[in-house]
Amino acid sequence: MNGCRIVARADRGPALTGDLLRYALALAGPVGSAGAQFLLSLVLLRQVDPAGFGRFSFLLIAAQLGSAIWSALFWAPLPLVLSAARDEGVDDPARTMLSANLCGVLLAALPFALVARAVGEGWDAVALFAAFAALALLRGFARALGYARAQQRRVSGSDLLYSVVLLIGTALLFAGVVRGTGGAFAVFLVATVAGLLAFGPAVLVEQIAAFSPAHLANYRSVWRAHGRWSLLGVVTSEATVNAHAYLVTGFLGAGAFAPLAAAAILIRPITVIFNALTEFERSRIARAIGADDLGEARHAVRLFRAILLLSWLGTAVATAALLWFDPRLIYPPQYHRHMLAIGAALWMTTALFRVVRIPDGTLLQAGGAFRPLALASLWSAFVSVAAVAALLLIAPPLWSILGVALGDAVCAALILRAARLWYGRAASPTLSPTP
Repeated sequence: MNGCRIVARADRGPALTGDLLRYALALAGPVGSAGAQFLLSLVLLRQVDPAGFGRFSFLLIAAQLGSAIWSALFWAPLPLVLSAARDEGVDDPARTMLSANLCGVLLAALPFALVARAVGEGWDAVALFAAFAALALLRGFARALGYARAQQRRVSGSDLLYSVVLLIGTALLFAGVVRGTGGAFAVFLVATVAGLLAFGPAVLVEQIAAFSPAHLANYRSVWRAHGRWSLLGVVTSEATVNAHAYLVTGFLGAGAFAPLAAAAILIRPITVIFNALTEFERSRIARAIGADDLGEARHAVRLFRAILLLSWLGTAVATAALLWFDPRLIYPPQYHRHMLAIGAALWMTTALFRVVRIPDGTLLQAGGAFRPLALASLWSAFVSVAAVAALLLIAPPLWSILGVALGDAVCAALILRAARLWYGRAASPTLSPTP
């Protein structure tokens, strides 16, 4: 690509309306599933002791780490691989990605089981968590493939069915039909299977039938071009975002992590929105870049950031109202208002830095610029891990969230700088936009 062309748009009105409708469709399923997961967390918060809730919350972070690794290896490169020009006779890149994904999912169940057992879950809960977390990776790839193929309605249908089943399971948990962390993971497993089946038999058959060792071997080129830098970015991003979870749980136990996880529930809405929209926007921006339309890419990033800022503001107002009125509406008595207020303030600060950096980070992913993303995450990981460790030595565990915020601030500054450089390269007819 010899520089993206900048397209002037005289009338943004109809385009903006279409953008908002697409956002609404993209958000409907994830917001619904997040609402159901939020209710499930609240039910479990009152049903188990703090140590049990800490284990549950930590294992959800482990599942999210798995999803982040899959995003680096498969979901993020997928739009680039499918949209890249290829010569006649070259193997279908979709089959390469499908083969590598299926092989990875089969291998992932064991690490998930080991982590669940290490934090103290019983064998029943271990098996249910490992099955849910592994199948969630398979469903996540199906979602990414749907977005890459512009099949947004199919993705939204899967999300909505997942949400409905998760909500029904939450009601069963509330009624005591299923109980404890094992019951919660069983609910997640059934909902994940339902969401996967919603893609239809053709998608599931494609996932299995596409596998072959030859196509699996072809993944090496994807790894060299995108995967290695993207994976480094995920690992260091995880150190930035969840250093508190690993250090607090590792050194002080799941019970000490419970108050941090409980306060984090208050920022769940904004977390859900930027996770949901990142998948949607990455494919959209990749298509704009592939068409050499820098103007459309800029427009998508700006609108993405505006939506996230509005979501952050709404979440902050709702959180302040809850803490002012009565936290007991959702929290049991052992979680004190003062502790929740400090945790909420620290988490909202952290979320603001993420809102600032995520749109530009998504642009860099869509443009294949995984190296600057990885380097930004690397520096921020050093800051986050060091700050969290230092704070654990001199302050209560709750204040370790401040170390996460500092790491996110560094990451935001570096990604914004990298995005400015990318725009400069993309607008130049003589420079490649991918560093």
